[in-house]
Amino acid sequence: MLTIYLVRHGKTEWNVQTRWQGWGNGELTAEGMQGATLLSKRLKDEPIDKVYASSSKRAYHTAEIIIGRRSIEIVKEDVLREMHFGDWEGRTKDEVIAQYANEVKAFWETPHLYTRDQGELFPDVYERAAEAWKMILENHSSGTVLIVSHSIFLRVLLSYLKDLPLEHLFKQEPLLNTSLTQIQVEDGKVSIIFEGDTSHLVE
Repeated sequence: MLTIYLVRHGKTEWNVQTRWQGWGNGELTAEGMQGATLLSKRLKDEPIDKVYASSSKRAYHTAEIIIGRRSIEIVKEDVLREMHFGDWEGRTKDEVIAQYANEVKAFWETPHLYTRDQGELFPDVYERAAEAWKMILENHSSGTVLIVSHSIFLRVLLSYLKDLPLEHLFKQEPLLNTSLTQIQVEDGKVSIIFEGDTSHLVE
């Protein structure tokens, strides 16, 4: 049996400032680092074989905190990066809505119809998610793997695993910073054991 943990990176300065991050990067806040530390304690007895982290700094930094002093390889993967938002990146949500109200509405309400001439569209992210999943299964048939990535990418990946149409993407519960999702794969069958759990953040 293969166990896969999905983690969203810790809270960043850009999360606090409500900036679109995408392929840009806000540094982890003290709260973000604390969340990763608490998740590290939760996973300290898990026999993790390998970690795959988005190559974006906020995700890789989160992975480093989770692993701490354990001698577990962390592999940076571009395929695990967040959706690319083009010229929205680094701008606040209010700034983007003021200029692109219709596009932002389509993004959240009808993602399957969302279109822009910059950045990625949801089918692009869906293809990356499928590629990432196949890569994990090709590299691991058993054991435990940890993946550290981003909110929208992980929700797209979960949609892929659930065979959920893209129009229902945001009907899933949002994944909070340093939330934990557990997936098991046995005899080709994928089971989501729990999703977006943050019980480690309650002290």
